[in-house]
Amino acid sequence: MKKPWRPSSRPCCIYRAHVLRDVDRAAFTPEFVSIGPLYHFDKNLKGMEETKVKYLEQFLQHAAMTEKLHEQHEQLNTLKKKLKFLGWKDVADQIETAVPNDEFSCLGKFLGILTSLENDIRSSYAENLNHITSKEFLRIVLVDAAFIIELFLRGHFDSDGDPLLSRDYLPICIRMDLWLLENQLPFFVLQQLYDSAFGSFPDIYPPFLELTCNFFELYNAQEKPITREVNHFTDLLRAFFLPSSIDGEGNVSQMKPSCNNGKLEQKEESDHSKDEDEDEDEDDDDDDDEEKLLCYHLPSATRLHAAGVKFVASESKCLLDIKFSKGRLEVPTLQLFDETVHCFRNLIALEQYHYEDKPYISHYLTFMDYLVDTGRDVDLLVENKIIKHWLGSNGEVARIFNSLCINITKGYINRRFFYLIEELNKYHDRPWNSWKATLYSQYFSTPWRSASTSAAIILLVLTLAQTIMAAIAM
Repeated sequence: MKKPWRPSSRPCCIYRAHVLRDVDRAAFTPEFVSIGPLYHFDKNLKGMEETKVKYLEQFLQHAAMTEKLHEQHEQLNTLKKKLKFLGWKDVADQIETAVPNDEFSCLGKFLGILTSLENDIRSSYAENLNHITSKEFLRIVLVDAAFIIELFLRGHFDSDGDPLLSRDYLPICIRMDLWLLENQLPFFVLQQLYDSAFGSFPDIYPPFLELTCNFFELYNAQEKPITREVNHFTDLLRAFFLPSSIDGEGNVSQMKPSCNNGKLEQKEESDHSKDEDEDEDEDDDDDDDEEKLLCYHLPSATRLHAAGVKFVASESKCLLDIKFSKGRLEVPTLQLFDETVHCFRNLIALEQYHYEDKPYISHYLTFMDYLVDTGRDVDLLVENKIIKHWLGSNGEVARIFNSLCINITKGYINRRFFYLIEELNKYHDRPWNSWKATLYSQYFSTPWRSASTSAAIILLVLTLAQTIMAAIAM
C-alpha cells in the first residue's frame, strides 16, 4: 500500500514548461544528466547514473571524514581538560577508540533528513509524483543531491583529476543541465544535506549558497551577492539578472525609470507617496493601476531610429537598466549564445508559472522583441553594440527574438517598462523628430555630406546676397 502524503506548507516551485516546450523543446531538455524525478526515467540520460553513484560514494566518504574531524575536535577539547589527571597514553587510547571506522556511517543520517522532508520535496513539484514509491523517491533525491554537492565542492577546491571538470565541454554542458527548470531539486534539500555534512567547519567549507553562486558565476554579470532564499538553480539565475533594487522582496515601484529628464522619476515618487498616504479601497486602486499599465506596442528599432532616437550601449551590467532621455536610448549590451537563449526560455517559463505578478525578465524580453522585427533591426543594434551574438546571421537573431515571447501571457507590463514605452512612443509620434532625423541622415550623416551641405548653404547665401546687392544697386 502506498504511503499517504501529508499536505505541506512548502509552495510549488518546479514546473513543466508545457506549451513553451512546443516552441523549442531542446531549451528545456537535459542532454547529459537528470536531476530530480522528472527526467530520472529518461533512457537517454542513463549514461550518467554510474558517475552519479560514484559521486555519492565520495560525498559519503567526505561527510564521514568531516564528521570524524568534528568528533575528534570535540573530544580533544574534553580530553585536554582531563590531561592533568590522565597520562598521555590514556588520552591517545581514548581518542583512537572513540573514532568510528565506518566510512558510510552518515548514510542513515542523510536518509533520515530526506525522510523528514519527503512531503515538502514532493510538494515542490507541480507534477503529481505519487507513481514513485517512497523508497525510490528518496534514492533519486539522495543520489542527485550528493552528486551536485560533490560536484560543487570539487569545482571549489580545484580537483584537477576530476573526470567531469577536467574535460573541455562537459562542465559547460552539465552546468546548463543544472539550471533547466524541469531538471531541479528544491534548494532547501541541498542546503540541509550540505549543512548536515559540512556545516561544522565553516572555515573550510563555504556556505552552500556561496558555493552555488561560485559554480554559476558566469551568469552573474553584475557580480552581486545573493542574500535572499532561492527556490532552486533556475530561480538563482533569475536573481542574477534582476537589479538589486527589486531583488528579493522589492517590487518594481522601487525601481525608478529614467526617462524624460527625471519627470517620470518624479511621477513615480509621487504615485508611491500617494499610495502610502491614502487608505482607500485597494480593489479600485488595482483596477486603476491595470488600466494605466496596459502595454501598448512599440515601433521597431529602425523605425525609432528613423524618428531620431539614438541607440547607445549602456555600461550597466544589469540588462533591465534601460534609460531614455532627450532622444537617447541607453540599453545594456546583450551577449547572445545558444546557451543564453535557452536560459531566457527557462526564466520565462519560471515567471509564467511562479512569478506571474513579477515577470521582470519576460517584460525585458518583450521590450527587446518590440525593438527587433527583422534582421535590419538587429543590424542597427549590433552596429551600436547593444547586441553581440554568436548565432550566425542577424536574421537568425531576429527570428529568435520573435519566437521568445510566443505562448506567454501578455497585456499588462510593469511601471518601469510602461513609462519607457510610453515616452518612446511619444517621441516617435512627434513629426518634428522625424523631420530632424531625416534632415540629419540625408545631409549631415557623414563628414563628406556635412561638408557638401555646408558648401551648398554657403553658396546659396552668397548667391542670395549677391542678388540682393545687385537689386539695391539698380
